Amino acid sequence: MVYRGKISMGCALCRKRRLRCNRGQPSCSQCLRVGQECSGYRDPNTLRVYDQSAEVVSKAQARHSAGRRCGPTKTSPAEELPSTPPLIYSPISDDQRAMSYVIPYYIGTDQNQGLLSFLPSLLMNDPSPALQASAKAIGLLGRKSRPHLKRLAREEYGIALCATNSALRNPKTATSDSTLGAVLLLSLHELITSQIVEMSGGWKNHAHGAAKLLELRGEEQLNSPVGLELFTVVRFQNVISSVFFRLGCQVHNSPTIAALSEIARSKRNEHTRPIESLYDMLIELNNLAIEVDEAHLQSDLGKQQFLIERCVFLDASLQAWTTSLSPAWSYTVIDDPRSHLPRFTYPPIYDDRYHIYHGVSIAAMWNNYRQMRIVLNEMIRMMALRRLRLQSVPQYQQIISRSAGIIDHMAGDICDSIPYYLISGEVGLGSIYRVVWPLFIAGRCAASGSRVKEWAMQILDLIGNLTGIQQAIDLSQLLKQRRPASVIPGGDLITESLFNRAARLSR
Repeated sequence: MVYRGKISMGCALCRKRRLRCNRGQPSCSQCLRVGQECSGYRDPNTLRVYDQSAEVVSKAQARHSAGRRCGPTKTSPAEELPSTPPLIYSPISDDQRAMSYVIPYYIGTDQNQGLLSFLPSLLMNDPSPALQASAKAIGLLGRKSRPHLKRLAREEYGIALCATNSALRNPKTATSDSTLGAVLLLSLHELITSQIVEMSGGWKNHAHGAAKLLELRGEEQLNSPVGLELFTVVRFQNVISSVFFRLGCQVHNSPTIAALSEIARSKRNEHTRPIESLYDMLIELNNLAIEVDEAHLQSDLGKQQFLIERCVFLDASLQAWTTSLSPAWSYTVIDDPRSHLPRFTYPPIYDDRYHIYHGVSIAAMWNNYRQMRIVLNEMIRMMALRRLRLQSVPQYQQIISRSAGIIDHMAGDICDSIPYYLISGEVGLGSIYRVVWPLFIAGRCAASGSRVKEWAMQILDLIGNLTGIQQAIDLSQLLKQRRPASVIPGGDLITESLFNRAARLSR
C-alpha cells in the first residue's frame, strides 16, 4: 500500500478543466456559472491509497529470475516479498456527515457566524435527544447528493418530533433551552421541505408552539446569551408569520410576551438595542394590518383615511430607525461588482450593484425592515387609490407616488442583497432561506414596468434548484401567474387565500 499524495477535492468538471473549485454546496461556483449540474465532491475522509501488492510481486519475481540467470545470490530480508497487512479506515458516520453540514452552513465561525450560532452551546450543555435528532435531520437534508441520506433525514425528523413531544410533556424539560432549540430546528426543517400549501400546518404549529414556550420560560431565559437569542428568533418568527404569511399566530400580543420584551430591551447593548425597536414596529405593523383588513372588508372608507395617516407615521418611524443604528449595522454598496469579484465567482447581480454586510444576521434584519416598508406602503397605496376614485384630490396622488417610490427602492435593495448570500461562502448559502419571502414580497409589489418581478422569479427558481427549498419554487410559480395571490392586508384578492391558490398550482 502506498499513499500517492493529496487528491483534488474538486468536482469532476473542475478536475477535468484544471480549475480551482470552491466546493460550494450544493453546487460549486464554476458549475453554477456555466449552468451545469455539479457532480459533487470526493469524500475528504478517504486517503488516496493504492494496493500495489501485485506490482511489487511482479518486480520481485523479475529480480529473482535475473538472479537465477546470473548465478545464485544471497538475498536480504528487505528483498523478500512484502507481507504488509492491508490498512483499514473507518468510514464516516451519518451523524458526522450531518454535523459536517450543519457546522459550516448554519453555525459558522466566530468571525462569520451563521443563523444558528447558538447551537454549539446547546449541544454542549444540554444535548437532549430532541435537539440532537433535529440537528441531524437538518444536516442530512443538505446532503441531497446522497439519496439515502434524504430518507434518513425524514426518519430523524420523525425521531425529533417524538423526542420533542416527550420533552414537552415533562415539566423539567419543557422549558429548557434545548427543547426550544429543537422546536426551532423543526420549524426550519418545515421551511426547507414544505410546499406553500403546507405552511398553515406544520410550520405554523411549530411557530405557535415555540411562542407559547416563551411565556412558560419566563424572565430567567433572558439571563444568558443563548436564551436571549432564542427569545429574539422566536418572537420575530411568530410576528412575521402573521404579517407576511397571513397565518394568524397572535401569541405575541400577550401581556406576558410584552413584559418579557421590555426586560429583553434592558439586556441589550447599543449594537443590539435596535432589534427591540424594530420588533416594536413589526408589532405595530401587524396591528395595522388587522385593522386594514377589517376596514377593507367592511368598505369603511372613513376608517381607511385614518389608517393611511397611521401607516404614514409608522413608515416615517421605520425610516428614522435606520439613523439610530451603530456601525455594526452598516453595509457597503458595490456599484462596480466586476472590479471586485474574480470572474469565476460572478453571481447573478441586479442592476450592476450589490451589498456587503457584516454578517448574515445583519442582512436578514435589513431585509425584514425592507419587506416591512414594502407591505406598509402597499397598504397605503391601495387605500389611497380607493380614496382617489371617490375624491380627485392631489393629496392622494402624492401619497400614491411617494409609496410607489419607496416600494421600488426597498425592492431594489432586497435584490441587491442577494449576491451577498451567494458569494459569502457556506454560511451565506445556509441562510439564504431567510431571503425567500422578502424576495417574493419585492416581486409581488413591484411596479408593472419594473425588472424586479422577473428577476425575483429567476432568483427564486435558482434558490429552489440550488438548495432544494420547495417554497422558493412555489413562490416563483405564484409570481408567474397573471393575478398572483395577495399577501398584502386589504388587498383586492384578500378573500382568496394564498395557500388555496398555491394548492391549485401544485396539482
